[in-house]
Amino acid sequence: MTSTVLDVTVLLLCVSASVVVLGGVDVDPGPSGGTAADAADRLTTETATVRYAVDGGDGGHRSVHATLVELLVAAVDVETEADTTAARFRSLAFETVADALGARTRVDVRRPIRSVDRTAATAAGNDEVGGERVTGVVDEAATMASVGSLPPRDADVSVAVVRHPASVARAETEPLRIVVRVW
Repeated sequence: MTSTVLDVTVLLLCVSASVVVLGGVDVDPGPSGGTAADAADRLTTETATVRYAVDGGDGGHRSVHATLVELLVAAVDVETEADTTAARFRSLAFETVADALGARTRVDVRRPIRSVDRTAATAAGNDEVGGERVTGVVDEAATMASVGSLPPRDADVSVAVVRHPASVARAETEPLRIVVRVW
């Protein structure tokens, strides 16, 4: 009888010790901000306000309140070449999206390109597609803007794609593709 009690006591001590030891082991839970699907969901449902100064003598401000994806589309559509107010809005919109999604998230806004646009850009030898400056052409889509840094080459990356209608300012019928990568 005493050996059975002693055996059970030793077993309970061993189990308790293993729980304490394994409880202290640091396990990598995966991407810190969740998955790309989580980030894409936040991109399409979470709202934010961008408040920016307007050029002019009165020192006024404007505010834009929209979902994160709507802010991205609006920022892509503004002409920043000669308008510092538009450039300020674009910069703040990208910063707002980056802050909302976290450091380990990359978002690329892409638009489909027509073969006519690609042929004209190749013939001209420039990085413009359809009259717009782009940073890269991948899978028949031109990258119009990117938010966040590229994931490291050795990282496990999850990817989600969101389609969003182009703004009214664009004469496009094809939706924009927003590629979300999380690592």
